[in-house]
Amino acid sequence: MSEGGSAAGAAAAMAARPGLERVLDRACTWLAVAGGLVMLAFTGISVGSILSRTFFGAPLVGDFELTERGTAIAVFAMLPYCHLRGGNVVVDMFVSRFPPAARRAMAVFSDLLFALVAALMTWRLALGGVNQYEFNDMSMMLQIPTWTMFVPLVFSMALLTLVCLARAARGGREFA
Repeated sequence: MSEGGSAAGAAAAMAARPGLERVLDRACTWLAVAGGLVMLAFTGISVGSILSRTFFGAPLVGDFELTERGTAIAVFAMLPYCHLRGGNVVVDMFVSRFPPAARRAMAVFSDLLFALVAALMTWRLALGGVNQYEFNDMSMMLQIPTWTMFVPLVFSMALLTLVCLARAARGGREFA
């Protein structure tokens, strides 16, 4: 919700959106919340490992594996929401001097380019996950199948691709 907005205003704005935008907004929001929960979980594991090392002389086994996977999942889960809201870093030192129509055209072009990159990453991550599954690759300490972490990454990137296309269709504007 934007600063200064009310819950009723946000609900009215959400109800006025077309179906696809509403679905994208909800999917991105819930995926970002899930990413935040993953981040909280691996933060708890890191704290537990530090406490275990401090009081018992040994860290939790495989804590770095869980932190590594959790970080990747959390970051990828938050990307669609961030882009949906226009939260990615933008360098507009020169772009702000262009007329509004040119800025909109550049925004649409950048969203289409980002959609292409996100689609390529989705495809390559999916192939990587299949490869890890076929070779039965496991993590070293905990023996967690490596392919399992590719599932949320592929889903996140596919959703990001849709968000990029939806923003391009809106003329490069984020969803408020």
